[in-house]
Amino acid sequence: MSVSVQNLGGIDTCNVEFGPDVTILTGHNATNRTSLLTAVASALGGSAGALKGDADRGEVTLELDGDTYTRRFIRENSGVRVEGEPYTTDETLVDLFACLLESNPARQAVERGDDLRELVMRPVDIDELQTQIRELEDERCELEERLSTIERQRDRLPDLEQRRTTLEEELEDVEEQLSARRQEIEAHEADREEASAAQDVVETHQETQAKLSDARQELETQQTSLEALRDERDEVEAELEEVDGDVSGEVQEIETELERLRERKRILADAISDLSAIVEFNEELLEGGTKTDELLGRTESDDVTAQLDPTSETIECWTCGSDVKRQEIGERVDEFRDVIEERRADRKAAQERIEEISDRQAQLETLSTKREQLEQRRQEIETEIQDRQDRIAELQEREADLEERVTQLEQEIAETEDLRDSDLLEKYQTVSELEYERGQVEQELTDVRDELQQIEELADERDQLEAQRDELQTELSSLRTRVEDLEREVVEVFNDRMADILELLEYENLERVWIERKTDGSGSGTGIPDSTFDLHVIRTTADGTVYEDTVAHLSESEREVTGLIVALAGYVAHDVYETVPMVLLDSVEAIDASRIARLVEYVADTVPYLIVALLPEDAAALDDKYTRLSADELQT
Repeated sequence: MSVSVQNLGGIDTCNVEFGPDVTILTGHNATNRTSLLTAVASALGGSAGALKGDADRGEVTLELDGDTYTRRFIRENSGVRVEGEPYTTDETLVDLFACLLESNPARQAVERGDDLRELVMRPVDIDELQTQIRELEDERCELEERLSTIERQRDRLPDLEQRRTTLEEELEDVEEQLSARRQEIEAHEADREEASAAQDVVETHQETQAKLSDARQELETQQTSLEALRDERDEVEAELEEVDGDVSGEVQEIETELERLRERKRILADAISDLSAIVEFNEELLEGGTKTDELLGRTESDDVTAQLDPTSETIECWTCGSDVKRQEIGERVDEFRDVIEERRADRKAAQERIEEISDRQAQLETLSTKREQLEQRRQEIETEIQDRQDRIAELQEREADLEERVTQLEQEIAETEDLRDSDLLEKYQTVSELEYERGQVEQELTDVRDELQQIEELADERDQLEAQRDELQTELSSLRTRVEDLEREVVEVFNDRMADILELLEYENLERVWIERKTDGSGSGTGIPDSTFDLHVIRTTADGTVYEDTVAHLSESEREVTGLIVALAGYVAHDVYETVPMVLLDSVEAIDASRIARLVEYVADTVPYLIVALLPEDAAALDDKYTRLSADELQT
């Protein structure tokens, strides 16, 4: 395994080789050991790793088991962009359980007394889990509903079987009656066609009489509608007379006059504006105001004799430059005011005339629109009247034909009265009714038999649905207990590992550090319980008395070990070794050297690769079998 780093942390560039299993990175503080570990963590997929302060680009490349993984850091205006293909995309697993540096959340949580349960369960997407549970519950409900439908169908089996028996008996009875009627008809075989023909005449007469009645009714309706249309046409023509006359010429004259008046109003407005400006300017001139100075281009630096003197009898004319008496200018200003008032009066008169003509224009437009609508409606009525008249003619002709046909049929009925008195037709009618009844019974019997077969076939579907329901229930139970099982596993792993490590490190009077999982039975509505992790510290006194202490009273060394074991428990419970086969360890100076050696050996049995950054004096206590890498090699 090798790592190449450029411009990350405090490293300019370095290329290092790591040995199998455990690598000890030795060096004093400020020798870029942590920079190397954060770079490796970044290559693994974590959020650690930072671009060198004076660099625009940086990169780390990790070669592991024949594959290469790269992260690039690029400085932009908005910050530093990180790209590339790391070992894993699961940043949370790397940050929580693989990168065990000083800033590791598990170590910090023990230090600050934070919620350990939230931390170790962070990789589990509870919301997604709850969504899956709800979807499975919905699917199960659909299965249950279908199964209930099947059971309701199967409950109908006894009634359907009874109905099948009854229909079979009815069919047999109808067949017997048919056979008897047909035998009776055989004796009248010679009269059959004549009797049938006679009956057909009666039926044809009834049908023709009904058609005649329908034709007369429609004829009456059409005539009524025609009269209503004629009345409406008269009303429309009367309204047209009221709005008669072509107003297009007057409309054109009004448009021309409006255009002239609007132009006149605009000219008067311009004149008023120009004259008002002249009056305002001359008033300012007479008063010697600063506005006049600005208009004439004078400044404070001009000679004072050039300024206007409001007490002077004469004023320099601003148009010709000659001296003019102040009184004459005042008189001219008054004349301009009179002209302005005249123009304003003219403009007001023009506006009033515009409004008057506009009202007339609106009236004419309304009349024109109404006339067009009336003419269109009159045309529609004329067309509909013609359609009605044509239909009435057709109906009158049809009425005459039907009346003639009815008379003819009545004569034929009278001629065949004797044939219709025979009971032969009644027998034929009975046979027809029995044949129809047989068909009905046969169809219902077929439907019942089909339904019975379908219900019997539902047994296979029921068995299949019940199997699916059992599978869903198993999956639901698994999902609901997944969080609880994982929490119990984390607690069990931590408690077992913590017991092992305390026995291994032999802290004085520290009897036990363990997590208690508590739940109040409530949940998220999907069966996932809410729980908490309580961290307990058990100590013993010199005389053997056992008592419970608080986490706050743990020594720095004890806290560091506890935080590391919390992270290690998460590493094991979440099977992180399958995703990230490496643990990075740093900042363990608070633990004495001999305990560090035993701790490293214990952790090494759990993880595939372990890289530990140690001070030289701490590294000296570790077994020589481990690969050692000096921090001096990071300076190349």
